[in-house]
Amino acid sequence: MTDDRSQWDILTGDVDRDRRNVQILLESVAELYSPREHDDVIRQALDRAIEVTGAQRAILLEGDADGVLVPRMAREAGEKDLPLDQRYSRSVVDRVWTNGEPQLMVDAEDQSASALGQSILDLRLLSIMAAPLPVKGENLGVLYVDSTVQAKEFTKADFAVFRALGGMVAVALQNAELLQARAEKERMERELDVARSIQQSLFPKDIENPPGFEIAALGRPCEEVSGDYYDVIPLASGRVALVVGDVSGHGLGPSIFMAQTRALIHSLLHTHPGPRQVMESLNAFLERDMPIQSFMTLFLGVLDPVERTLTYVSAGHNPPFVARAAGNGVEELAATGPLLGVVEGATYDVGPPLELGSGDVVLLYTDGMFEAHNTHDEMYGDDRLRASLASHARLGSGAQDIMDGVLADLLVFCAGRPHDDDVTSLVIRVGS
Repeated sequence: MTDDRSQWDILTGDVDRDRRNVQILLESVAELYSPREHDDVIRQALDRAIEVTGAQRAILLEGDADGVLVPRMAREAGEKDLPLDQRYSRSVVDRVWTNGEPQLMVDAEDQSASALGQSILDLRLLSIMAAPLPVKGENLGVLYVDSTVQAKEFTKADFAVFRALGGMVAVALQNAELLQARAEKERMERELDVARSIQQSLFPKDIENPPGFEIAALGRPCEEVSGDYYDVIPLASGRVALVVGDVSGHGLGPSIFMAQTRALIHSLLHTHPGPRQVMESLNAFLERDMPIQSFMTLFLGVLDPVERTLTYVSAGHNPPFVARAAGNGVEELAATGPLLGVVEGATYDVGPPLELGSGDVVLLYTDGMFEAHNTHDEMYGDDRLRASLASHARLGSGAQDIMDGVLADLLVFCAGRPHDDDVTSLVIRVGS
């Protein structure tokens, strides 16, 4: 490919011609470099190429993702569009695309027509210029103009300014793509801001502790929005639903299913007799509507403060930990059914009521806690999480202090490495 700088050599020695060429290029800068859409840049570039060269037609071709040169737009004098199936000198364009060298020539596309007579051949004779669109060593495409020789035969002076115009068009196209990418990024950021605000509004703001219990909550998305879900929902007779869930994947899509799941759970808890029926109805919805290879894990427990029991259903969720005040061990609550959104007609068992005593602590969490990694790519793991809970529960601290302590241990382990997944948790502590 030719040196990018050579395209700016437009001086011919003719003072009037050089002054005109500089003026043309300065005007083109103002036109092409103003913020505009990609197709607008191409349209302006083709009209400018026709204007400054006196060509009858102009075509811009761009390389696609596979490196194949494809016509993007064709225009004729008078600022009129032409169909993209225009005939043009493919041999000239291919040389420019392959070698990166601009071309100026007269080209009889059908030499066999000479048998028909010189006058007929002259009518078919084209004056052609084609220039690469180089940016930082990369050729974006080819700018092509032509005209019948009778209408306009291009000169070296025309070629000089046309070649420079090609370089300007290349930069303008790249700028348009960058502006479009930035606009798209800003649009996505605005959408994510709205989604984040909506999602944050769905989480419980002020959790009211049931009589004799303390509850602390943690939700830390690894991206702008989260597929994790936690909730504390008051029910009839003073009972409280405790929910922690995790939609597979990250970003906006999982967050939408999380929001839908929350709305369904709130509705189902007030229309269904127990957590098993709620889970089975929820699975029917997710199995029908979730994308293939997507799923959700969910723990749904119903806390009875009077009886001090926790009745639960777990759809493939990480086993919650129970730290007993009377001992040093940590119990696990096993799953009672499959992942949500995977098995049509899945059934779920209800775990036996978990009896809770004074000082007992229950930790509900998503896999972002134990799957967190440190700077040595070592995973935090179940054992560290279990040990952290046991250590802070033994101190007899409140639920929020226990939550803060468990999170602090995790952050020390990660040593500044960002989390790869959302971190969500509920801590439930029984008072004295």
